[in-house]
Amino acid sequence: GHRGATRKRMEPDEVIHLSMGQCPHCNHDLGEPIKTETKLIEDLPPPRKIKVTQFDTDVYRCPNCGAEVRGKHEDCPQVGTLGVYLLVYITMLKYHLRGPVRKVRDFLYYDTTFEISPKGVMDGLLRVGDACKNGYEDLIQRIRRSRWVYADETGMKVNGERWWLWIFRTDNGDVLTVIRRSRGKDVPQEILGEYNGVVIADGWRAYNGFTLQRCWAHLLRVVDDCDASAEGKRLSADIHLKFDELKEILGKDPPIEEREQMKARLDREMEELVERYDCKETEKPRTYIKNGLGRWYTCLLYPGMEPTNNLGEQAMREHVIMRKIIGTFRSENGSANYQYIASMLATWKLQGKNPFEELESLLRRELCLK
Repeated sequence: GHRGATRKRMEPDEVIHLSMGQCPHCNHDLGEPIKTETKLIEDLPPPRKIKVTQFDTDVYRCPNCGAEVRGKHEDCPQVGTLGVYLLVYITMLKYHLRGPVRKVRDFLYYDTTFEISPKGVMDGLLRVGDACKNGYEDLIQRIRRSRWVYADETGMKVNGERWWLWIFRTDNGDVLTVIRRSRGKDVPQEILGEYNGVVIADGWRAYNGFTLQRCWAHLLRVVDDCDASAEGKRLSADIHLKFDELKEILGKDPPIEEREQMKARLDREMEELVERYDCKETEKPRTYIKNGLGRWYTCLLYPGMEPTNNLGEQAMREHVIMRKIIGTFRSENGSANYQYIASMLATWKLQGKNPFEELESLLRRELCLK
């Protein structure tokens, strides 16, 4: 049912005319062609070759302050022997295509005959991570200034031990990945600081110190899991109706005065619903609802806010896949490096930017010219 799309017709870099003199079946002369057909072929021709550049760098001693000064070039990282393009290539193979380090090493050799050890690949990725640190700190500051943030966390092993990977995603497409030992409130407090916005999250108590919008997707799953009894079925049906009503209100986008009145009314109705289903069969979902009273309709006060944490969970999916591939980070330094690079790539992607171009620009700025 989706509209079809045709790729844009490219202008040829080269035109090759194909002709025949004799018929391949009977060897008779073919004469003039009856028509000429045009076909465009897009290809990536070999060779993809490593370029080796020697930089002869003049070194100076400042006669005024005594500082040692070196010449700089945008293609010459000040540390290491891997160039900007190669660092970008390695990073995208590792993070975008999710390649294990040894596979990245093999691919580079098969594609370009460039030889490098797995440790060499890791050293290059560590330099890329160092270059991303300033951008990572800027992300934290933008998160703290955002109107609201979608937050989620999942288990992630470091040195075989259980750590936690946290996601903080703003309404502007900023995505911050944080890996810590803790799943407690100290992590969101560290990242968000004195946050004046709203956190959209599930029922995990680590977020209780902030203004909250509780996730309706989690609520729907909870009530649906407890619909074996007649009371449970009725509670589930009532919650689904309330979610439908909320979506209808958000779709109409009423003015803020009406939103405030609606929130007060819907909060009261949710309290009444908890009292109405006061029985053993509905104890679990009723407790879940009760713990979020006053926080189920926060989104009404913030036009554009989603009533679910689906956006946070979407940002988490890439890391869940990476967890299945790598199993565990082999060092705390590696896990920290992962969060720097993954945050920048995810943010660029969500904001519609080209990660290759953005990473190249960042590496030139941070590794070559700084």
